[in-house]
Amino acid sequence: MNFRLTAVLFGSIFILGLVLLVMSFTGGSKPSTDAIMEELAVTKPDQIDVIEFERDGGAKLKLVRDKNSKDRWDIVEPNPAKADSAAVNEVISTLLKAKPTSYSAMPNLSTAGLQPAGIKVTLRHGEKFSTVNLGNVTPGGKGVVFVTTSARPKRPMAIPRASLESLFREPNKDGAAADLAKWTGDFRSKAVFAADTRGAGDDVIGVTLKNGGKTLSLVQSPRGWKFADPAGWGDADPAGDTAAAPGTFTGVRPLLGALTSLQALTAADFIENPTPQDMEKYGLNPNNPARVEVRLTNKDKVETVVFIGKKDGASTPAPASPHGAPPKTDKWWVQVQGQPGVIRANSGDLSGLVGVIANPDPLRDRNLLSVEKVRIDGLDLANGAVKLRKPGGPLATWKLYGNPAAGDPQVATLVDVERVINALTERRTIKSFPAANEANFGPGAVTVKVWTDGFEANPDAKADPKAEPKEKGKPITLTFGKLEGDLVNVKRVLADGTTDYFLLPVKIKLGSSPDPVDLLQAVNKSRLDFLDKDLKGFSSTNVSKLTVQGAANFDLDRDDKSDEVSAGGPVFRFAADARGPAGQVYKKGEQADTQTVQGLLDILATTPSVTRFVDETPTPEKLAEYGLGTATKLRVIVGLKGSGPDDKERVYEFGKETADPNFVYAQQRGKSGVFTLPKFIYDKFPNADLRNRVIFKVNSAEVSKIELVGWGDKLGAPSELILQKDKDGNWVATKAPTAGFVADTAKINAFLSTLSGIVARTYTGDNSMEPKHGLGDPKQVFVITLANAAGGHHLHLRLGGPADTNGTTIYGFTNRVPDGKPIITVDAAPFKPYKEGPAAFAR
Repeated sequence: MNFRLTAVLFGSIFILGLVLLVMSFTGGSKPSTDAIMEELAVTKPDQIDVIEFERDGGAKLKLVRDKNSKDRWDIVEPNPAKADSAAVNEVISTLLKAKPTSYSAMPNLSTAGLQPAGIKVTLRHGEKFSTVNLGNVTPGGKGVVFVTTSARPKRPMAIPRASLESLFREPNKDGAAADLAKWTGDFRSKAVFAADTRGAGDDVIGVTLKNGGKTLSLVQSPRGWKFADPAGWGDADPAGDTAAAPGTFTGVRPLLGALTSLQALTAADFIENPTPQDMEKYGLNPNNPARVEVRLTNKDKVETVVFIGKKDGASTPAPASPHGAPPKTDKWWVQVQGQPGVIRANSGDLSGLVGVIANPDPLRDRNLLSVEKVRIDGLDLANGAVKLRKPGGPLATWKLYGNPAAGDPQVATLVDVERVINALTERRTIKSFPAANEANFGPGAVTVKVWTDGFEANPDAKADPKAEPKEKGKPITLTFGKLEGDLVNVKRVLADGTTDYFLLPVKIKLGSSPDPVDLLQAVNKSRLDFLDKDLKGFSSTNVSKLTVQGAANFDLDRDDKSDEVSAGGPVFRFAADARGPAGQVYKKGEQADTQTVQGLLDILATTPSVTRFVDETPTPEKLAEYGLGTATKLRVIVGLKGSGPDDKERVYEFGKETADPNFVYAQQRGKSGVFTLPKFIYDKFPNADLRNRVIFKVNSAEVSKIELVGWGDKLGAPSELILQKDKDGNWVATKAPTAGFVADTAKINAFLSTLSGIVARTYTGDNSMEPKHGLGDPKQVFVITLANAAGGHHLHLRLGGPADTNGTTIYGFTNRVPDGKPIITVDAAPFKPYKEGPAAFAR
C-alpha cells in the first residue's frame, strides 16, 4: 500500500468518526426548524389553546384559552381563576420564537441543571404539543438558559436569556429556572372584576351592593342607569357631582370606576391559602358587619361576586401624572367568589361604600333634563305661546314660529334661547323628590315642551318656507306648579310616558356665572324676548345719501368728485337749503362738516342691536302712542351705494321717550316690531351742527402776500410783518418789526400748511367782538391776512384770548364764517410758536 492510499484511508476514517460524534451529540437527525418548539413550527400564537407548567416536585399550573372568547385565558390548575391574558400570550410568543444560540462551553445535562429539569413548559394546539425543559440560568446581559426539548431530550441547548425573559419574575438574576420562573400569582388577572378597568365602568350593565341587611342595586336601561333597589327610585345620576366630598359617591360612573379599578399590583398581592384567623384579620369573615358584597355584571353577562373587607395599612401613591400630584390610592382586602384565596387590591377610596348602601339618595339623578344640549331642536314655552324650532342639526338656526302676521318664521336671538336651555339642563338642580300630588299643578301652572331630534329638516326646496317643521318625535313635558318657599314643584313626563315629580330652586346658578337665572321667568318668556335684536347694519363708507326728517330736516348727498380737502371721511353737500338747530342757514351745495356727518353715520352703523322689544305687531293707534307711524318724531334714511336692488337704504324711525327717559321708542324698516334705543342716539340728529369746520382752506400757490400783526406782549405794542412772494416763489420781508430780518421761505410755507389744517372747534354764535374774546387786546391779538396776486383777501383771521380755562382753545374772528356770526374757537397749539415772535418766520 503506497503512502498516498494510506493517507486517504486514514483521512476518511477520521471524517467518519467526527460525523458519528456530532450525530451522537445532536440526536442523529437534522431539525426541520431552528426554533426550539419543533413540533409546533407552523403553529401561530393564537392557535395555542393550552399552556402547562410543571415543577420537578410535581406541582402543576395549567392555563386554558376560553372557548367563548379567544382573547381570554383561565387558570384551571391548581385552582380556577381568571388569567392575565397579556402575560400568557407573551410567554406563548416567546417560546414559539425562541432559538438556540452558540455556546462555547456547553455543559452536560447534569451540570446544565437538566437531569432532571427543575421546570418544564408545554404548549398544546389540539393533539399537537411541544415541551421545553428549563435548567440553569446564567447571569448578565448575555446570559443564557440551558434547555432540552421534547424533540431533543438528550441534547442540551443554550437559549439567550433575553428571549425568554417573559418566563421569569426578575431580570438578570441567575440560578435554577425553577426558582426564577413565574407561577400562579404571576399569571392571575390583576383585575378583581371581569369588567372594564379603565376607571369608568363602561363595560358594566348592572351592580348590586349589600351590607348590614340593606341592598343597593343599579341596572342599565336604554335611557341610562336606574335603581332596581330601592324600587321606584327612578333614574340614577351617571356622572354625579364633580365637587363631591372625598369618599362619597354621587354618580354611578365614579362608583363603578372605584370598583372596577380594584386590582393586584404584583404576585405577592395574591394570598392563596388564608387561615380563618387571616380572614378575620382581613375583614372578610362572613360575620363582619362592615364587609361589603358586590355583584357586578358585565356586558357579556358575566357576573363577578366580590367581598370587600378592611383597608390594608398605608396608602399607595398612584402613578405620576403630568397634570399634578397623583390621587392617593388605598389597598383593600377582597375575596372573589369561586377563586382561591384573597387579594390585596389597589383601589381608590372605597370608604363611602357602606354609607351609600345605607342611604343611596346621593346617587339619585338630580338632573331635570339629561339630554345633550346640541340635540335639542324644539321648545314650547309659556304654555305654547312661544314656539322655537331648530330643524337641521346642531348648526341650524333657531327660529320663531306660530305668528305669520309678524313675519314668522323669523330668526330668534341665540343667546336668549341658549339661556333657557342652559337653565333647564343645568346639572343637579333637583333638590328633592316629593310624592306625586297633582294639586300642585292647578291653574297658574306653566308647561314647557322640549324636543330632542324631534323635527325633520324640510328636504324639499320647493316646499313652503314658512311652513312649520314636521314633528317626528314626542317631547319631554315639564310643568312648573306651586311654589314652596324658594322652591318650585315640577312634573316631568318623558317621551315614553314616565312621570316624575321634583322640587327645584327658582333661582338656578349656571356654571361659574355669578348671576343666577330665574327659572320661572325663563320658561315664561314671551315672543318679544326671543325676537332677533340685531339691527340690519351698514358700512358708513358705502353711504351715498343722508336724509333726516321731523325734529330736524336736512338732505345730504355724497360728493365723490369734490376736490375739497376733507379730513375723516367723504364730502357731503346739502341737496337743498336747510336750517340748523340754532337757526344756522345751510345753502344748497354747501359742504357739511365731514366729522359731524361721519359721527351721525357711525352712531347708526355701530348700534348693532335693540335694547328691548315692546310690541311685535302694533296697531296704527299703538304706533301713534309710541310717537311712530304717521306721528313719527324723527326719521333717518341712509342711502347706500353698491348694494343690491333690495338693499338700497336703511330707514330708522324714532318716537317718544319711554317711561325711562334715557330711552326712546324706535323702529327699523324691514324689522318686526317696536323696540327701544338709547335716547342719545336720537339726540344726535336734531342737535347736529353741520356747519363745515374745515374753513381755512389755503392754497399756498395762490397766496402772494402775508400780513401779520401781533406780538404786543413781546415787543411792547402790536407790530407788523409783511411778507411778499417774489417771481421765483421765495418769500421776502417788505416790512419787519426788527432790523436785519431775513424771511425763511421753508418756515413760511410750513405756516401756510398749518393754516390749511386748522378747523373751527366751535361756532360761538356771537355777532361781534366782546372783551371776553380778547380780540382787541393789544397783548393777545394776532392777526393773519392772506392776499392773492390780484390783491384780494384770501383769508383774514384775528386770534384773541383763551376760550377755556386750560387755554387749549382760543377765540378767533374770520371772514370764512358764512352766516354773519364770525366768532369761532380754534386749537391754540398750532399758533403757539408763531405768537412767540417774528423769529418763527425768519432764518
